Amino acid sequence: MNNVLKAGGAATVAVVLGLGHALAQTQEGISATEILACAYQPMTGNESSYFRMGKGADAWFRYVNDNGGINGRKVNFVMVDDKYEPAVTTSVVKRFIERDHCFAIVAPLGSAPTAAVVEYVASQNMPLIGPGTGAAKVLEYPSKWVFPLYPSYKVEGQQLVRFAKEVFNAKTIAVLYQNDPSGKTHLEGINSVLDQYGIKVVSTQGYTPKEIDVSAQVVAMKDANPDAVICSCAPEPAAKFYTERKKLGWNVPVVNVFFGKSPKVPELAGKEAVEGIYFTTIFRDFDSPAPQIVQAKEILKKYYPQEDPDPIHLWGFASAQVFTEAMKRMGKDNLTRDRLVETLEGIKGWKGSVVPDITIGKGNAPEHFLVKDMSYVVYKGGKFQEFTPPWSK
Repeated sequence: MNNVLKAGGAATVAVVLGLGHALAQTQEGISATEILACAYQPMTGNESSYFRMGKGADAWFRYVNDNGGINGRKVNFVMVDDKYEPAVTTSVVKRFIERDHCFAIVAPLGSAPTAAVVEYVASQNMPLIGPGTGAAKVLEYPSKWVFPLYPSYKVEGQQLVRFAKEVFNAKTIAVLYQNDPSGKTHLEGINSVLDQYGIKVVSTQGYTPKEIDVSAQVVAMKDANPDAVICSCAPEPAAKFYTERKKLGWNVPVVNVFFGKSPKVPELAGKEAVEGIYFTTIFRDFDSPAPQIVQAKEILKKYYPQEDPDPIHLWGFASAQVFTEAMKRMGKDNLTRDRLVETLEGIKGWKGSVVPDITIGKGNAPEHFLVKDMSYVVYKGGKFQEFTPPWSK
């Protein structure tokens, strides 16, 4: 808000005086014509494929603005490149809060980046809405200001062990994981239920977020001869894994975590290498006939015509849509961050998003999930197809 006011000079002062009591009750990041929302995104670097989340959110906000904005205000959605480097994220977020005075941080991306800043963000009473992370530190953070996007990586890890047992009939597994908060949380979940399902881990192989070549890890896993593999992998390392797996003629069944479900995987690895791989997911697929998905595809095509629709775009859509819905419900006046939190907690059974149903609880981060349930797909015949595990039938 401060930057907007200074830029306007005397004309802006006149506008502010005309607003009277209503604007006096709003907070930084809100002007007579604008809502300032901010996000850090890996626009460059090894994790740049995840920038699809930012593009999805940006496409949604452009659509909102072109259709009148939110109760007469346009959303100024500012994204800054943090390269998926926590130290950079910390600097970016301080800028958002201390210099730019944004109203909320919406649809940011990254487990390690978000884990690095969540404490500071919450201490500043800044809403953090729909971050693209499943890291336990964020999802379990004891603050009303944190609204996680999707289920815990720990819960996902637990469900993947069940999947390996009941779908693959596995007694032994290998795990390929990203050595950061996301992958470590998957490992925590996996290890917590091994005894329950009678499964033994025979190989655990990590890779760093900047590491693309995982061929040595694949050889080590193959040598351990597991019945199945759980891949806690981003799209690029996942694609490399499936390429190496095919070269080795290793047909071990695999289930991949949902943040690796992307058209980029078969694009990089080749369709044959990905055939038969299972993935978790949390949204409707872009092939769904649901009107919310049809609309999202149309919006993405209009504002980012070069983009192929990807599940990661939907992360951005979901976070931006929930923020938009809450701001609409708040009305034109008394727009405060406290009211935003209260309004978000009042969303029950809302079906206007790319997520089938959104119900947000009252409390701290563990009660604030925008999405609560996991589902599954299998890559078959050149596309992702829905798969229903035995326990869901």
